[in-house]
Amino acid sequence: MSHTVLDSMALGYQPVWNPGRQLAAVRLQVLCVHPEAVDARHLLEALGDDWPAAAPTLILSIASDRLRRQALACEPSENLWLEWPADDFEDPDTESLLATAERRGHRLLRCVDLDRLHPGWVSPLNSRSLVQVDAASSLALLQAKVGGQPLPVLMPGHLYGGLGNQQLASHCLDLAGAWGLLGWPDEDLLRSRSSRPLPCDTAVIDQILQAVREETSLEHLERLVRQDPVLVYRLLTLVNSAAFNSRREIDSIRHALMMLGFTALSNWLLEQRRQGVDDLDLHPVRYAMVMRSRLAQHLLAPGSEDDLRAEVYLSALFSQLDRLMQQPLPDLLGRLPLAGRVLDAALRQTGLYHPLLDLAAAQGDPSRLADLPRLCQEHEYPLEDANRALIRMLTTSRDHTGKRSQRLL
Repeated sequence: MSHTVLDSMALGYQPVWNPGRQLAAVRLQVLCVHPEAVDARHLLEALGDDWPAAAPTLILSIASDRLRRQALACEPSENLWLEWPADDFEDPDTESLLATAERRGHRLLRCVDLDRLHPGWVSPLNSRSLVQVDAASSLALLQAKVGGQPLPVLMPGHLYGGLGNQQLASHCLDLAGAWGLLGWPDEDLLRSRSSRPLPCDTAVIDQILQAVREETSLEHLERLVRQDPVLVYRLLTLVNSAAFNSRREIDSIRHALMMLGFTALSNWLLEQRRQGVDDLDLHPVRYAMVMRSRLAQHLLAPGSEDDLRAEVYLSALFSQLDRLMQQPLPDLLGRLPLAGRVLDAALRQTGLYHPLLDLAAAQGDPSRLADLPRLCQEHEYPLEDANRALIRMLTTSRDHTGKRSQRLL
């Protein structure tokens, strides 16, 4: 059996967040399943040769040493970085190869464990470093910070990964001058706010209100609303409440917006804004949920009807809603007239949409990436299609709310 490059590897992603808590880059993990069918040139062609400037910076994290070295021989791309093990920067032959690649325009990212660094360390060549922090190192840093001690190993201009503590994450981005954070301390952050459900995001509400003033298209308006899972839930709850007095059950964002109209929507949003919060630390939590939901939607067959795409998105978004609302998921979803397909996928992990949610979750979880080929086989879903869906999602992850596209993505 012959293989193409995209059915011979498993692709997974991790977001990188900048000091503004916005998506700055995405680390794309590449795990070869059929190494003999994979070469770097075809991989880069599959990614689109020149990664779009409007997309987040792409960090290629390739598990195969052979494939990494092939990538150095390819033409560099302005918006693409190559992740490289720290040991290779200390080997004279490989270091010379990397120096040549850097002079040709390749952007290198040295991956190094924090416990290997000394105070005042400098990253070799013109590369940045991705500093991985394990649990023990994270605890030591936190204890030093709480004790008021300086953290000399945290250097400005680099990326840090593995931080599971909100205080350390904020310190890295706001005080230590980190370029970005790989992943986000979701659980620690949500645990610190677990006393009540999260309010709506005022930044998203302001974007929607501005779009209403500009009389934007319904498609664009829906894109904006979908950025905040809590707002989506409250909107559907509103239009299905007794106070709204609708004679029909409304189970989609677009239908809800049509029923409300611009005037009623604006008034309701202003009320939500008064109760909302502009908490930058919550943006990565919300947007990571949006990214996974968009990936699940892209996993649906291209050309599928918009109604089905909207249902898949809602299934993926609501499957994670209990994390934000601090209530059991069955109680939350039981208050809405959702389609059976949505409830099956979000609540019971069964039904037509469950494979899409399962694959999207695996591609966004580094610990599950090795299971992706098996999951594709179990769900009778082509591995190549899963990888293509991920690439499509990532290329539009920074500007997916733009007005130029009239089709829901």
